[in-house]
Amino acid sequence: MLLMTDRIFSNIGRPLIMAHRGDSENTPENTMLALEAAVSIGVDVLESDVRLTEDDEIVLFHDEDLERTTGVPGTIRSHTLDELLKIDFGYNFTPDNGSTFPFRGNGFTIVTLREAFERFPEMIFNLDIKDTVPSAPMELARLISHIKRIDSVMVGSFHNNQLERFRELMPSVHTSAHPGEVKNFVLYTKIGVPRIKAENILYRAFQIPIKSGPLKVVTRKFVRKAHELDLAVHVWTINDETTMIQLLDLDVDGIFTDQPALLREVLEKRGLL
Repeated sequence: MLLMTDRIFSNIGRPLIMAHRGDSENTPENTMLALEAAVSIGVDVLESDVRLTEDDEIVLFHDEDLERTTGVPGTIRSHTLDELLKIDFGYNFTPDNGSTFPFRGNGFTIVTLREAFERFPEMIFNLDIKDTVPSAPMELARLISHIKRIDSVMVGSFHNNQLERFRELMPSVHTSAHPGEVKNFVLYTKIGVPRIKAENILYRAFQIPIKSGPLKVVTRKFVRKAHELDLAVHVWTINDETTMIQLLDLDVDGIFTDQPALLREVLEKRGLL
């Protein structure tokens, strides 16, 4: 069966537009407005982080605590969904470095993954497991199965064991490489060891920054070696035109951005849309 997410790995002649937390430069991140704005721009993939509430509901949220985006103390995990729904998730968004807060008091609430799936049935979602609690992979797998989104989700995590557990639970869902696998592949491209064998690869994409500290990760050689193994290279988080163009020239397969409209404009200038 051809999965919707197989479109992520098809050579369409341009990088995918991957909206990082929605249209997050212009609207409060991970809110329904941010997702709707990204979809209206015409993105290929909606990216978000997922966390568990105190009552094990899966919500779209990046940080462990609420302070940066809402001004409210405490963590996602220390609140029930009902409690979170009473918090203003547009409270701290400002387009002008604090001069104005245009989304305050406009009813922007936290979004559950279930709601996002139901609101955008035709979209591909790229989800990052942020929690370290052991139940997180199981809860995510359960929801994906229940909502029947196995074919339209890609899952990643910075926590090696969480992603490995998710793969055990849902081997049919595509995943990206976890940090340990990325490290091994970088060593492979730099010095040739450890040798990477296609039959041992459990992931379909690298989702990586251009650099990690002083080390440049995304190089022409890295992209070429990944493509030789039929692996995609998705780069985060790019918000300027110059870097977008540089990545186009490296033949990357996707770009995560807070500015999906800008990336679309860059692709249009190249005649790729």
